[in-house]
Amino acid sequence: MKQGWSWPGFFFNFIWALIKRMWVLGVVLMILSIALGFAEGSVEVSYGKEAASGINVFTSILNLVIAVVFGVKGNKWREKNLILRGYKYQDTVDAQNPEAAIALWFTEGKID
Repeated sequence: MKQGWSWPGFFFNFIWALIKRMWVLGVVLMILSIALGFAEGSVEVSYGKEAASGINVFTSILNLVIAVVFGVKGNKWREKNLILRGYKYQDTVDAQNPEAAIALWFTEGKID
């Protein structure tokens, strides 16, 4: 499993989670994003642009925190999700990218 920072998780949060079949995480974050969008809009309509700028700062900081958490934890979450779906950990292969790791795996004869 890929270790370290998850750039797709950082940039695409809930879309990445849904693509990787982490349904609950993706849907919860999507609902949170939609709710925050509605909150921004309703604050601006109800209280004006000055109040909306305050909530915009809050949502921007929250979105950054969510992105960083997905960047840091994304690969671990994906690994846990794959194990829950029945995949087994076999071995660690050091490679530059997923394709090189698969090729190295096959050339070393580690096929079950």
